[in-house]
Amino acid sequence: MARAYSTVEQFAVGFDRQREWIERRGLLLLTAFYLGGVGGGLFLASLIIGWKAGIPIALGIVALGKGPAHLLYLGRPLRFWRAFRRPHSSWISRGIYFMLLFILLGTLYYVFYENTALAALSGFFAFALVIYTGFALAASPGIPFWSNPLVPIIFAGAAITSGAALAEAAHAINTETVITHVERLETMGLVMSTGMVVLIFTYLLGNYMSTIAAKESVAYLAWGSMSFVFWVGVVLLGIVIPLAIIVPAYVGEVARGWLAVAGISELCGSYVLRYSLLKAGIYPPVI
Repeated sequence: MARAYSTVEQFAVGFDRQREWIERRGLLLLTAFYLGGVGGGLFLASLIIGWKAGIPIALGIVALGKGPAHLLYLGRPLRFWRAFRRPHSSWISRGIYFMLLFILLGTLYYVFYENTALAALSGFFAFALVIYTGFALAASPGIPFWSNPLVPIIFAGAAITSGAALAEAAHAINTETVITHVERLETMGLVMSTGMVVLIFTYLLGNYMSTIAAKESVAYLAWGSMSFVFWVGVVLLGIVIPLAIIVPAYVGEVARGWLAVAGISELCGSYVLRYSLLKAGIYPPVI
């Protein structure tokens, strides 16, 4: 709803939230972004930790989750081919190409496991898949909260963190999960979770000190209508609970069940993070 905002220097009226990417069919796009991030992040994590079984899981999440959600978002799935026509100007179109190339090359890598060239190519398109959604948002100059160079980094970081969290949860639930470099998984969880704290704080602080529309977005998340969702979903589930478990696990021993809780909690927080960033997109007011 539009409302007034005033400072000592100026008076502005007409704040309005964007709705296309978060309400009605927009939730399908949010789900596609999330599943693409989790799938791509799990693939990258699997390459790093040497978890071969994680590769088909990652491919399945993208092919059976992100793909259908993206087609349903388009409204007329039978005309999906039209989405291929604008890779020169549309990040959504580029994302479809990234998705298909990732599925193709990732499948080949799984078949010809330990092929260095295929590992590099599939890993590249997995990274393109997890970061392009951030560029899609950052390319929206009408919403200052999104027009920030940290947005692609946050989306990529959240995706890789989610992938590591899913691998950690699977390893904790099934003790027979074969992971070549378990110590790398533990390090990834700690480094990525801590890094996301710094990224999110820097992003919000920078926006709060930016334009009035970007400041309004931060206020909307931190102490406005979205504050409960943000503090419980993003901060508590996505940051506090995982770190409260991961840090003791890194320096000592923690029951596997708690590591599964940390992974699942982080996955939930990652979804709410994307939802919150999309929900907080606010257009500048009419001066």
